[in-house]
Amino acid sequence: MLIPRYEPFYLASLDALRAEIGRLALNIPLDENLSPLSLPHAGVSNRFCAQPLSGSDAAPGGIPGPLTRHRYRRLAAGGFGIVWIESTAVGPAAPAGKLRLHDDTVGAFRELIEELRAVAPQALTLILQLGIQATDPPPADAAIHAHLAALQQAAALAALAGFDGVDIQACHGSLPAVLLAGFARAGDFGGSFENRSRFLTEAIAGIRAACPGLLTATRLGAYDAVCPPTGFGTDASDYRREDLREPHQLVAMLHAAGLDFLNVTTASPRLRGPASERKTRCVSDHAAPDEHPLQVLERQLRIAGSLRAAAPGLAVIGSGFSWLRQFLPEVAAAAVAGGAMDFVGLARGALACPDAPARILRDGRLEPGKTCLVCFACDTLRETGGPVGCPIRDPETYGVKPAPPRRVDPDQLAAEARRCHLCEAAPCIAASRTGMDIPAMIDAWRRGDESLAYATIRRHNVLPEMSARLTPGWLHSEGACIETALTGLPVPILDLQFEIAWQARHRGATGVRLPADPSGRSVAVVGAGPAGLAASIRLLEHGHQVDLYERSETLGGTPERVIPSCRFPSARPEIDAILAPAIAAGRLHLHHGMTLGTHLDLEVLCSNSAAVLLAAGVWQERSLTAAGRGPGVADALGFLMSVKSGARTRVPARVTILAGGDCAMDAARAADLLGAKDIFIVFGGLRSEMHWHMSEDWFGRPGHHALMECQARGYVHGSDARLAGLLIHERAQQERVLATGLVIEAMGLQITDALRRSLPGIDFNELGLIALTNGSQTTRPGVHAAGGLVNGGASVARCIAEGLAAADQIHRALAR
Repeated sequence: MLIPRYEPFYLASLDALRAEIGRLALNIPLDENLSPLSLPHAGVSNRFCAQPLSGSDAAPGGIPGPLTRHRYRRLAAGGFGIVWIESTAVGPAAPAGKLRLHDDTVGAFRELIEELRAVAPQALTLILQLGIQATDPPPADAAIHAHLAALQQAAALAALAGFDGVDIQACHGSLPAVLLAGFARAGDFGGSFENRSRFLTEAIAGIRAACPGLLTATRLGAYDAVCPPTGFGTDASDYRREDLREPHQLVAMLHAAGLDFLNVTTASPRLRGPASERKTRCVSDHAAPDEHPLQVLERQLRIAGSLRAAAPGLAVIGSGFSWLRQFLPEVAAAAVAGGAMDFVGLARGALACPDAPARILRDGRLEPGKTCLVCFACDTLRETGGPVGCPIRDPETYGVKPAPPRRVDPDQLAAEARRCHLCEAAPCIAASRTGMDIPAMIDAWRRGDESLAYATIRRHNVLPEMSARLTPGWLHSEGACIETALTGLPVPILDLQFEIAWQARHRGATGVRLPADPSGRSVAVVGAGPAGLAASIRLLEHGHQVDLYERSETLGGTPERVIPSCRFPSARPEIDAILAPAIAAGRLHLHHGMTLGTHLDLEVLCSNSAAVLLAAGVWQERSLTAAGRGPGVADALGFLMSVKSGARTRVPARVTILAGGDCAMDAARAADLLGAKDIFIVFGGLRSEMHWHMSEDWFGRPGHHALMECQARGYVHGSDARLAGLLIHERAQQERVLATGLVIEAMGLQITDALRRSLPGIDFNELGLIALTNGSQTTRPGVHAAGGLVNGGASVARCIAEGLAAADQIHRALAR
């Protein structure tokens, strides 16, 4: 059979688009009169809708994080009549990085709504998508009835927060979507159409009755083209054809139950052709289809129009317009004027050009250089656990280092891996902080032996995903790659490491390997950052029991609690997968909320354990003044933790950062995301000496100021005792006051005074760090140290290596 192929269409003119539509014999209308797009409808100010796309950028607890606010603030300011907030979990828990609505987060959502309405140039309709993900095995009927009650409660909370409406998500793996396709399911919610549609219709009717002033909506997967043909709205004999009889019946029932908005999505047909030629993984709804994009768009228009006709008066939002790039306005206007839909939905296109509606309504056109490039970088970024955004059009927010999203595409990685010379005595190994056999890893992966490739990594690095994301490779292994000297482009070692480890985790192959016979010895590890976690994993593999003490409620240390989500979303998935077997076997005991000197006593730990490892990290920023920090002055660690947790959501217009440590870069990025207009980087040395791993282009952006060889002298306060400015001395100039609303001290880290006092018998070196006598051994017998306490806050890879080395040394000592 003839297998349809994806054909990107880069067209230079509207006439060329007309010709392409004609060549393919498609029914896609065009209209250069764009006035229909500006008309209000159904209480909405115009015909543009920002579609929901979920990322992993929520703060702990499920509240909107800085990147979440950044994304929606840009959409609200960009002129969309409807902003559809992404899938928000209903119930007691949600995956890390996902939004969750419950009693404790209502206030944060209310703040987000107030912020969005304040920046919107016109009246803004805000819809919150409520998502209940399907589980395997599927929930029983009693649990489904409980979900219905939970949705009503969540809708009431959404109304309390100030949303205009709620969407019951019925697409992309949600419970309602799975129930609609539950042809073989028994019970109240499966089998017959009446049963399969019951959840969605009862949810809409229940919310309408309980919250009569709240708009109701659903984002419906009206055609789920899966093979074999068991999807909702799919022809039973050919999954490549839609059968809309049940979708028509459903939308009519929902409209009668009180549905106000129908947001239509349709899956791209997948796995075409004979089995031998099918892809090994289904193409997602956002990836390149196996047919011409204009064919996909025509199907979207046809199905949306058909559903709109089935429920007269129901407001319908259509999808699929991002493919059109600069020709979006003409097709959108014709679709609205011709009755195919009432609103034009943009998802990827809105990420790339969040002010597309304002540009179209103001200029009557869309510039090609502002539109979505259909490169799928956003989708790759999202699917690898990152936030959702456009790294191409917004690179400073979503970043191109250390791992550009397209570089972790398997096909791209395969091409890059072929450039490796598989050197003997490879320079990359010598430069690697973990000493990993990089050529062996790449050789195994090139030969398709993914298990061996992961095993090669695992021998030297027990947290490979975390280290791949946070290690500055250009300073270590990638900088030593001979391709750097030959072509200027190193083999992407860290990207390969991440992909191999990520795939291994999804195969369930990353859990800690426990020996059958435990040693009977117990080791106390204080601190669950990279060094403490690495040591715990290695000690468990040696057969020892581990008691891991952590001051916070999360594992991962600085990467999890401090580093902004835009640079590192979360360590939790990797950590949880690795530690799960040890926790289940009772070999690892986690103790949260435990701090040395307050909850823990070193003498007690030493008496109760065969050995103790100190890996609590350095958590005290150096301060400019001995008197301490007053109002308007924050330490970088505290600032970053409050941003990542969601406790801080705004900063003053002018922010100054006293640089010197690694936290300066992250503090600058976080201040940018929180809306600072001017950011001043003050550093006493040369630019080349400053810890800074972002692109130099950052300093070329408006509002970013680099004050090098500039000495900070003190703080200036106003009559109300608030911070008014920073006293600085620049080269060959007199002192002056730099006006600022917030100063963030990021001049370097040190051991906290409280921790120092809680370590009797342990000496410190001239740098104020723990002194070691032999390897990881401190001056107190039986007590070892690794990580920031001995290196002052080095790279994640170095901390992991030190943790592993300390664990091996402890094991050798216990084996004597």
